[in-house]
Amino acid sequence: MKLSVLPLIAAFVALGFSPSKEVELNSSSIFISETVGEPTYVPYEFEVNMNPEMDVPFLGKSYLGFTNDLGFSESSGNYKAVNRLGYVGKYQFGWSALKWVGVNSKRMFLNNPDLQEEAFSTLISLNKWVLKDHIAKYRGQHIGGIQVTESGLIAAAHLGGAGNVIKFLESNGENVFADANNVPITKYMKRFGGYDLSSIAPDNNARVTL
Repeated sequence: MKLSVLPLIAAFVALGFSPSKEVELNSSSIFISETVGEPTYVPYEFEVNMNPEMDVPFLGKSYLGFTNDLGFSESSGNYKAVNRLGYVGKYQFGWSALKWVGVNSKRMFLNNPDLQEEAFSTLISLNKWVLKDHIAKYRGQHIGGIQVTESGLIAAAHLGGAGNVIKFLESNGENVFADANNVPITKYMKRFGGYDLSSIAPDNNARVTL
């Protein structure tokens, strides 16, 4: 599968997140340096205004809108972002997710925006496969006060894993997973609900091809 999207926000402030995809003003991030050999992690101070009214390109509820909005939430759209726990890139991939989609080099991943976009679409395809029965069963219902949509579940799986999304649904909203910064998957279910991800098919064998 190959679905490449060029960077949409080239001039955003450098930003790295913890797995919660949240940020506090004047916090520290870590960026990977462009050196030969093993990555060198360098502290980087930043200040970010996460006001939702800030000037961000609006692409609606399309797949491109989903990648733009979730990527901005994850890292302010920064392909070079690396947080303290080692989550990398625009979409803040962990090492297990990278291996699942077929990426074996963090350095190569960080230096290739097209690879990051394909890895993200591949992860969506894999999570769609894992969640396909639950998407069909629960879509349109209200669980834990939130309307279930395919894109909301996929975003929640990106934050907390598909297994925790399944636990939430099957517990009728009682089992709510929160990440290391105490951000619940319900926040992503609500924030990223209603996007059109029909261009990405569920595929248990999806792997990056770049």
